[in-house]
Amino acid sequence: MSTNNKRNVPLTSKQNLGKIEEGVRQNNSKADKKKTLSKLSLVSNVNASRFLYQLRGNKIKIPIYQNTYRLEPFKSFSISVVDNIVSTVMENKLSPISVYHPDNACKLSMEISKDVFKAINKKDYDRCKIVVQVTIVQRMWQSVHSVFQCLWDVERDNYSYYVFENSHIYAWCCVFGLYYE
Repeated sequence: MSTNNKRNVPLTSKQNLGKIEEGVRQNNSKADKKKTLSKLSLVSNVNASRFLYQLRGNKIKIPIYQNTYRLEPFKSFSISVVDNIVSTVMENKLSPISVYHPDNACKLSMEISKDVFKAINKKDYDRCKIVVQVTIVQRMWQSVHSVFQCLWDVERDNYSYYVFENSHIYAWCCVFGLYYE
């Protein structure tokens, strides 16, 4: 008869040895689960590069990024470039409009905002969240008041504003370039 050095348990047969090893594995798996709660591991994707993730159990959580300690973007939001983009898109989409239709105005404002957003994203502004708001109303000689409100960083945030008018419609587009870390 032999003994197990870890627990000084007498081993009499292969069945007892299997039961003892299974019990030790269960205890070790509980300890391993506790270790994986705070364990960091590298997870690779076939199409992407490697990212650092925090694992909890068997589920992948939010990726962990290192601090850059950089407060300014490499390419900041340029008002003149955005003004040109907004004016050309608005002129191209709204010049042929001769009559106001509410259903068409809704679809047209969505198209304009998507086109402006895509064109500005191609400029690849670093650390800049782009918000595009387009409003189209019928021109009936009424007054319209529009207000935008958000938290504003005077040093880094900026906006571009364009108004289009003809005899039938009144439209405006406001593009915000908001800095975020």
